[in-house]
Amino acid sequence: MPISQIVSNITVSQSSTSEKKRFLSDHLSHEQKNTLSIWMTLYFEIHVVGMSGRTENAKAKDLEKFLDFFKMATGGEIADHWTPALSREFQKHLQRIIINGQNGYAPSTINRIMATTRHFGRWMHKQRPFLAGDPFTNVKDIIIDHPDWSGLSDKDVLRLKSACDQRGLFCVRKDQNPLLEAAVFYALIHTGLREEELCNLDKSQYHSKGFHNVKRKGKRVQKKIPVPQDSREKIDEYLESRTDESDALFVSIYGNRLATLDVRRICTRIAKQASVNSSDSEKIKLHPHKLRHTFLKRVADKHGIHVAQEMSGNVSPRVIFRYTKSDPDELQNISEGLF
Repeated sequence: MPISQIVSNITVSQSSTSEKKRFLSDHLSHEQKNTLSIWMTLYFEIHVVGMSGRTENAKAKDLEKFLDFFKMATGGEIADHWTPALSREFQKHLQRIIINGQNGYAPSTINRIMATTRHFGRWMHKQRPFLAGDPFTNVKDIIIDHPDWSGLSDKDVLRLKSACDQRGLFCVRKDQNPLLEAAVFYALIHTGLREEELCNLDKSQYHSKGFHNVKRKGKRVQKKIPVPQDSREKIDEYLESRTDESDALFVSIYGNRLATLDVRRICTRIAKQASVNSSDSEKIKLHPHKLRHTFLKRVADKHGIHVAQEMSGNVSPRVIFRYTKSDPDELQNISEGLF
């Protein structure tokens, strides 16, 4: 049976994990069961396809790196050659790579590649156990310091909101849409959504003071994300200006659903306006993810880390600490005021 047909039958006809496992066992030939790339294709179609385009692309590259290494190390694709020793050697291989004469991958990138490979390996081990057992037994991530918090100060947030108001007054050309810019900025900083999550929203999902049934990263669906009044006012004003019939909540000036690149450009324009009269050291560099960091830090500071995790759409408690980490000045102030 062709791999495409196997994938189609698994994803459409089979619902439970046990049913999928039985289906794989019944329809894969002996050669297919022992071929690593076959399992990698199945894993990708079942677990990765449907995520955001950037996530799909990143995971595809991660898995391709491992498959290339596996072939080089073992001389083929025989699945049972995958052992914990090989996984550890792959990690060392990533650390040794040189790109353009410099150290290649950052430790955080290596950990991400290993996480993708680990999830695939353990999924495959459940479907078709390896002779040597779980290929990631005792394979640890590289220990790294968490990066500095990359959110915005209260002063910067005020400057950016003022910039939205300013652009609303003088951006009158047909190729400008300050109402859209303000709606996108306020929606991001008041909800902590990732840019791709915002772009995927439909108008029908915006009601009752929130966004409803929102598809989050990792195929999660969040029943409701509250939208506060300040943000609702900007979104409502933007929607009232719309004359198109698109189902998308946010559309470009060309009537197409807003893309993540559009969101980044909006952030760049607002930051540029906010920095017009600023020195080089005070200019704001704004990426949509900074708004997510800022939102989650505010939530954690006021209501606790558990609430921030719930509102973030993150599954792992470890990840939320990266978003809510205190900056050095804040730690200094805490230290000064302890006693």
